[in-house]
Amino acid sequence: MQLITAKTYSEKKTGYTVCSIMFNERHELLTMITQAIKNDLNKETPEIIQCLALSMVANVGGRNMSDALWKDVCLLLTSGTSKSIVRKKACLCLLKLFKRAPDNIEVDAVAPKVIAMIGDEYGVATSALTLLIGLVGYYTQKPPVPPVFEDAVPKTIRLLQKLAFKATRSHNDYKYYGTLCPWLQIRCLRLLQYFPFPSRDEDKKRLEDTIGKILSTEKKKTSKGAKANKSNADHAILFECLNLIIHYAQNGEFHNRAMLEKAAALLGRFVALKEANIRYLGLDCMARLAKVEGTLPKIQEQLTTIQYSLHKDLDISIRKRALDMLFVMCDESNAPKIIQELLVFLHAAEYQIREELVLKIAILAERFATDLRWYIDVILKLLTLAGDYISDDIWYRVIQIVTNNERLQKYAALTMYKALEGKIHENGIKVGGYIIGEFCDQMFSKKITGRNLFNVLNRHFPTSSPSTQALLLSAFVKLANTFEDLRPELSKLFSQYKVHADVEIQQRACEYSAINSNVDENLIESVFEVMPAFERDQSDNMLLKRVETQSKRRIVEEKGEKAQITEDEDEDDEDEDEDEEVEEVFEDQTKQELQALLQSASGSGYLYSSPLLQIGVKMQVGTGHEMKMKIFYGNKSTLPIEELSCSFGKTPDATVSLVPNDPITVEAKKQERQFLRIQCHRPMATPLGAVLRFTLGGEENDVHINFPIIVTQFIKSHLCSGKKFVELWKSWTHEAKTIVDLASNIEDIDSFKESLSNQLHCKIVDMSGIVAKPKTVLCLAGIFEATRKGTSNEDVLRMPILVRFQLKRSAFQVAVKSQSGALSSAIMASVKLIHEKL
Repeated sequence: MQLITAKTYSEKKTGYTVCSIMFNERHELLTMITQAIKNDLNKETPEIIQCLALSMVANVGGRNMSDALWKDVCLLLTSGTSKSIVRKKACLCLLKLFKRAPDNIEVDAVAPKVIAMIGDEYGVATSALTLLIGLVGYYTQKPPVPPVFEDAVPKTIRLLQKLAFKATRSHNDYKYYGTLCPWLQIRCLRLLQYFPFPSRDEDKKRLEDTIGKILSTEKKKTSKGAKANKSNADHAILFECLNLIIHYAQNGEFHNRAMLEKAAALLGRFVALKEANIRYLGLDCMARLAKVEGTLPKIQEQLTTIQYSLHKDLDISIRKRALDMLFVMCDESNAPKIIQELLVFLHAAEYQIREELVLKIAILAERFATDLRWYIDVILKLLTLAGDYISDDIWYRVIQIVTNNERLQKYAALTMYKALEGKIHENGIKVGGYIIGEFCDQMFSKKITGRNLFNVLNRHFPTSSPSTQALLLSAFVKLANTFEDLRPELSKLFSQYKVHADVEIQQRACEYSAINSNVDENLIESVFEVMPAFERDQSDNMLLKRVETQSKRRIVEEKGEKAQITEDEDEDDEDEDEDEEVEEVFEDQTKQELQALLQSASGSGYLYSSPLLQIGVKMQVGTGHEMKMKIFYGNKSTLPIEELSCSFGKTPDATVSLVPNDPITVEAKKQERQFLRIQCHRPMATPLGAVLRFTLGGEENDVHINFPIIVTQFIKSHLCSGKKFVELWKSWTHEAKTIVDLASNIEDIDSFKESLSNQLHCKIVDMSGIVAKPKTVLCLAGIFEATRKGTSNEDVLRMPILVRFQLKRSAFQVAVKSQSGALSSAIMASVKLIHEKL
């Protein structure tokens, strides 16, 4: 830090380099060097020193640095006397400061200066466009976009035209393997994707000519003899150009049909190349182009090539994109062929892709079914080939369609009857049970009697799960209503399951037994009324919503800096759809996650887990009135998690302190830590809750989490004899007790006793010779500690506690005694929280 304030370049360089490596943006020592950095950013300072300071700020600058230095950086950027190297670094530095504190930057004042830099030398223009993309991208996600940015469009178009048409006469210094400034061309094309198609005729013509020039030079650029680096650079420009065409076309602003067809033809060539990266990008780009009106016929010419990629490609990511492509290009003319191909592929598909494959087959079969009997046959094949991957949404949808189409009901019932005669997946039993029960009156014939229907369902009953058995009981009572000769036998079956362990089965058996023996015809008629048709609302189709959610989640993980949703979405309700996506990815913590952590013998484990974020903790507990915890935030996404903060609500039960307390950033695929210290003031009946707030991909998210902070964490073990335990137990009056059903049976009773002792941080009391059956009894003794709020750690309140367990194989009775009713009740509630069956 002293070297930064030195006068020579070598000393300053050493100081800035070390600080950039050793510090992060939340380091408290950064405030001590902020003034030195501010001095080096002065316009009178030599430019080489200014560059050192700008690099330092761009690397480790946070919110505090943004507040203190943004004006100095802007001054260097907009000053007419700053050299090119300084302006380039100032652009990138300002982008970092803007990301940390968007409200600080006066965009209306800075933007015109930055836009003017687009016409500067190529290095400065590249940095200026990078800054503009960051600024416009932010306001695109949080509209409105300031009108001042619209002035960038004509300048960007002119620069892009200059790069595309005058490459042969440009300076060799800016060529990369013969391609003129590929990164600058890519940034020009990317910036234009944030704006609508230009309205001025001059800009329109200039842009169309430039796009045509880029597309027309493709064949020469990708010739067989081209080097790999040149090929990559040229394809990067070309794909960004195609993205721009798709952007304009999807918004209905681009009507050059010849150019759209040329883009489709180019993508057709790309998906057939040997290079895996180009095939992947080609399939992804083609899937978006196929949604533009009028382009699908041209794209469908590549059906054979795409099918080959689905079946034969070694890269699973390419097979997934080929599946997306087939889903998009399917229509009435080719639906049977594509669905048949997908069913064939289902035999050999990897487990990672089967769920998505089954879902898309089900949607396509419904969407393009000219004969709904064919739809039923397709679903039956799915049940046979991949029953484990048939989600509830899929078989619910089958039932909706059958219920809403009277002509289909008999065929569906007969088809499921034949399928149930053989071996079928449990999801098929659910579908067959519902349909046969509901439409059994339409199936009756000389060959199919009520007895046949009952037998074909009952043969699957013993081996089915409780949820399926409950559904089959509903089918049985409907059979009994239609075929009176089955009533006596079904009455016995219902009576048999009145005492079943599963509450749902028990309740249905009791209710159906009463209905089956009731002679009130009016009541029976009202109970067994035909199910009404479901509302025909496409927005309620959960299958389509699941496909949209999967597409958005993939884009959130892959999009990088470019915040642009390119998959299917409801344009009239875009914000709501994005909220649904966030809810799908970041759901609140489950009770199972908290319970597993509370049961952990090591005091460490996962507090929360989702596809993009994982939170682990390591606790130091059982030491008295204070517990400590390390929180580990793991970012599993490819984007940084920014402004992450953990907020505990105000509670009189404890004082909570976090270090660091400021919002933190978790970089992609990285982990960050926070330290938590809790002082207990009084017994807690429920765990302390907190709200985790953070930003990912421009979206703000809230996750509600219960921390494993409960009264038992503030108990210290205490040695107590069996005789003393009995004496105190009789003398104390504040008792709380309950019975807790366990999630699984106790296998080793001694190990279970040891785990209870560790979870409550109490000492096991030896009750040998005092109780009749010491094997099934566990007595614990401990001392609960707390401090009075606002007092020192030395002012500690200690209260002894006694706990008694009566153990059984699948449950236990727990009783707690202390000299405080609130303490006894809180400990009992904690034991129930740790072990109760969820």
